[in-house]
Amino acid sequence: MTPIPFLRVLACPFLAIGMLGAGAAQAAEPGDGPVRLKGRLLVDSINLDISRPGLPDEPAGGIQVRQAYLGLDADLTERLSLRFEGGAANNDALIWDEVALEYRPAPGVALMAGNLKAAGLENLTSTKSLSFLERGPYGDLITDGFTSAVQVRANVQDLTATLAFQGDSFNNLGLDFDGPASPGALEQRAVTARVAGGVPLGGNKHLHLGAWVRGRSFDGDFPHAYSFQPAGSQGVDGPWLDTGPLARSDGTLAVEAAWWSGSFWVQGEAALLRPDPSPQARDPSPPDLKAGYILVGWNPQGEVRGYDARRALVVAPGPGSIDLLARYDFADVPALPMVTTVPSDSPAVARVRGMTFGAVWRVQTGYRLLLNLGEMRFDPGWPGTKARVRSLQIRAQYDF
Repeated sequence: MTPIPFLRVLACPFLAIGMLGAGAAQAAEPGDGPVRLKGRLLVDSINLDISRPGLPDEPAGGIQVRQAYLGLDADLTERLSLRFEGGAANNDALIWDEVALEYRPAPGVALMAGNLKAAGLENLTSTKSLSFLERGPYGDLITDGFTSAVQVRANVQDLTATLAFQGDSFNNLGLDFDGPASPGALEQRAVTARVAGGVPLGGNKHLHLGAWVRGRSFDGDFPHAYSFQPAGSQGVDGPWLDTGPLARSDGTLAVEAAWWSGSFWVQGEAALLRPDPSPQARDPSPPDLKAGYILVGWNPQGEVRGYDARRALVVAPGPGSIDLLARYDFADVPALPMVTTVPSDSPAVARVRGMTFGAVWRVQTGYRLLLNLGEMRFDPGWPGTKARVRSLQIRAQYDF
């Protein structure tokens, strides 16, 4: 049996259970009963102004249906449940989002299989609680999105530990039934371990700390490339961060932290990623990738953020609340050596630095409006190619 049909067979239980659940959901209200219908609609207005030396400013962006998803949460037994969600993304692509078959053999222990995320504080946070439209260079360069995985999560007192064995995403593996698997997808492997937890400090004060490590390997014929460019700039020829095909494997060490006192909070993550260069890489000794962010926020109504101890995640306040925020992003990646003028004994580094101000209004249950105003500066690592990108982004969001 060839690999792609075999993987599609593995997806059939999710589809079959989903179709059975869909029939039951017709008689159930969302959030009521063992089968709950859910969905999400994200519509973004993206306006960019791209400035480069010696060239006229270039506008970019437009209106984008970022996500239009439907899904189900189904409690099959007291210990077994199914979650799945998918639909249209970025105006046209039909993709899987989360797909999770979860079994709870004992209190505080969950075994999961499907299309899952394993690590990263902001990466694991639901779009219902995210404070910014984009996860920035840290999200694109460091964390994994939903990937095929088998994982175990255990809660011990105030700590949450996760161990995941991962492949590529369902969509890249051809399980979206939109063509064959992407080149190299069937060979991707990863192991990720995360330990995180929260400590109440008393008086509406709370501290979250966590760390995770990951090792990945890729198809030798298709080295992994690391890249980042602003949302809405697709199709624009700019000096974005792009290493080109680089790594046959890599290792990552990341830390995460959050602290809040009353209506004020601080959150940040940082990571060091060490690539093992492929023989095909243009640079045989690339420098490490470094990326991270820090954000501060304030709720003028005095609302306090919650905490999901089971998953070790920060949770946004309820409907009617407003958040005001500021965020700083940074990333350093290996520059393409074919265009750099830096001597070989001093590896070239491409950099991005960004500042974003934001506001979130949770109009009522399920409805959110987000506003982001930011500027990012790109330095690809060689003279005369720097760029400044100013952005105004607005999102209307509905979840049920």
